[in-house]
Amino acid sequence: MNAQDWFAFPERDEDWQREAWRETVRAVVITEQRAFIANVLSWFGMVAAAYFMPNPTVFVLPLVMRLLALSATRLSWNNIRRRLDLGQPLEPAMKLLAVMLFFGGMSWAFLVLPLFINPFVHPSRLVIGGGTLIAVAIITSMISPLKTAIIAYVGGFTVTMAVGLLFVPVGMILPIAAGMTMLFTAILIFAFANARQRQFAADMLVENRRLSERLTEALAHSEFMAAHDPLTGLFNRRALFERGLVDRATNDRTHMLIVDLDHFKLLNDKHGHDMGDRALIAAAAFMRDALRAYSAGEHCAIRLGGEEFAVFLDEADGKRALKFAEDLRDGLARLHEELGLPPGTISASIGMAQHMRGEPVATTLSRADAAMYDAKSHGRNRVRHEDL
Repeated sequence: MNAQDWFAFPERDEDWQREAWRETVRAVVITEQRAFIANVLSWFGMVAAAYFMPNPTVFVLPLVMRLLALSATRLSWNNIRRRLDLGQPLEPAMKLLAVMLFFGGMSWAFLVLPLFINPFVHPSRLVIGGGTLIAVAIITSMISPLKTAIIAYVGGFTVTMAVGLLFVPVGMILPIAAGMTMLFTAILIFAFANARQRQFAADMLVENRRLSERLTEALAHSEFMAAHDPLTGLFNRRALFERGLVDRATNDRTHMLIVDLDHFKLLNDKHGHDMGDRALIAAAAFMRDALRAYSAGEHCAIRLGGEEFAVFLDEADGKRALKFAEDLRDGLARLHEELGLPPGTISASIGMAQHMRGEPVATTLSRADAAMYDAKSHGRNRVRHEDL
């Protein structure tokens, strides 16, 4: 949990809490940005009120300090805003902000102290005193979710007021101290309630964002599973017929292969279904890698079911397609080495058919399937073209 937080959510992980804290800081930054003009106008109001006071010169230094503090904190907030936008760490900027806010708290105390050191009745006195207390209360409430910031701000105001009370008439020290304590207690109670509300608002924002991300991931996963085989990750039969995979081809004449692993039931019975699954996964991976290494085109591999696969080759040249099929058969016959099986345990019979753009996929599959059965009938572990 970041040191700037007032409230922790024990059930949340560290990343969640860090994200919630950044959202809290972002909310404070937005509020400060909107309140900046009001701060500037209040400073001009203080200047006008001090001008009509009987002793306006005593307010010159406090007003200059207040203007400097206003400018410095504004620059610090802008630095934090930039870091938020860029996703950079906030800790260095927050430490600098705490220093500026301490100076800001001091400037407000310096502004109100002349009213206590030289007490007299004047309408402008109410403007400066009341305006200062209102401004301090608003700023305290605004930065309340940020622990270090509010401690620095209240600390600057309190320390300066405590030192300043040494210069007020003795009879006024206790009433002023008691009054300021009660006012600040009320301000802090409200500020802490506001801080809790903002923390929970930030937590809900992160929760909603996480839920949205999980929903998006679930929808993407659902969409993926609707078109892919869960075991091998290849496209499934539904994707072949409903997603127009062959329609993406760059050639009008292409080729379809039906790949059927030989004696797969025997492999399952002799070496177990886990080994059978591993063989299917290895065969699918080999097909996928072979297509990726082939020339450019909209090639794809599909698991039709069981140990039967289809390979769509976006290749117009029949000889090149046949060469790919032979290389594929040879590579599949070598998978026993990868799986630690005896030679000859894994092989494939492959049937190949030409596909023309606009031709029904089912028709091409049927012809390729017939060629594949012809390969099996002639001893398996071989390639047959529909025209051969």
